[in-house]
This record gives sequence, C-alpha cells and structure tokens, in this order.
Amino acid sequence: MKIKLNTNEVELAFETSKKRFIGNLKMGKAFSYGYEKGMKGELYDSFLGCLGEIAYAKASNTFFNGSYSDNLERYTDSDFQHNIEVRTQDIKKDRSNFLLIRPGEKHGKYFLVIHNGNYEFNILGSFIFDKPMPERLTDFGYPNRPPAYRININELTPLEENVRQDKF
Repeated sequence: MKIKLNTNEVELAFETSKKRFIGNLKMGKAFSYGYEKGMKGELYDSFLGCLGEIAYAKASNTFFNGSYSDNLERYTDSDFQHNIEVRTQDIKKDRSNFLLIRPGEKHGKYFLVIHNGNYEFNILGSFIFDKPMPERLTDFGYPNRPPAYRININELTPLEENVRQDKF
C-alpha cells in the first residue's frame, strides 16, 4: 500500500520527533545497540520513524498519539493501540530491506514501512512477534552487535490482507 504525506502530516512528524529528541536529551537517553550515526543520524532517524508512524496511521485510519510522554519518562506503550509497532526504513538500493526485531522487544504486530523519498511510503506488511524465534537470530556479521531477528519482506503479511489491524 502506497501513502503520500501532505505538508501538515510532515509538520506533525517533525514536531513529534523534535519533542522525542529533546525529551531523550533531558533524560540522558541515547539510541541503543551501538548506534554510531551521531546527532544528525539521531535527528533524521527519529523524524523518519515519526513519518512512518503517520503514514501507517493514514493508511489504516488509526489514531496517532505521538508515542510521547511529557513527563520525561520512557515511553513504554506500543506505537499504536493493540500492540501495533511501526518500523520505518529508507529504501535500500544496494541491498534488500527487512524487518528487524530484537529478542527483548514487546510482543505485537510489527509493520515495516519503507520511505521511497519525497514523503512517499510503502507499507510492506506485518509480522506477528509473539514468541522467541531462535532460528531467526543473527548478528548480521557483526559479532559485537547483539543478535536480532531478521524477517524478510516476502514473509510479511500485506496490509490489504489484514482485515482488522487491532487483532493478532
């Protein structure tokens, strides 16, 4: 499913990512798992994540709450109601995109959203993470990186086939 965000939706993503970024600074919280892209990368990745969440909300006609807390505390709820998580990536021209889920993450339905440029997104589908999957664990060739589950695009359930997004 393809989604194009308008300027109001882009502004909402920017404002939300700004609040998340400043809140993390105030809490002394940084990106995890060996993240080494620096401040520019953190700002961009936070903005990209918000854009993807808004693209999902628009596509599924779901309320976007911003996944943000003004109380300077870690936001522990899901991105959307009913344990729905959204993962957003830029399209990778040199290799294939895939969904990455870390073993300690909450169980739920994970959607992979791809940014194609110009605020256009593809919602590739979802994967239900409800149990450990040791057969999927990989360090992606980086032995110092914690292992994660890799789910290939062809293993995702397309959004059109998910009759109700709030059930898994």
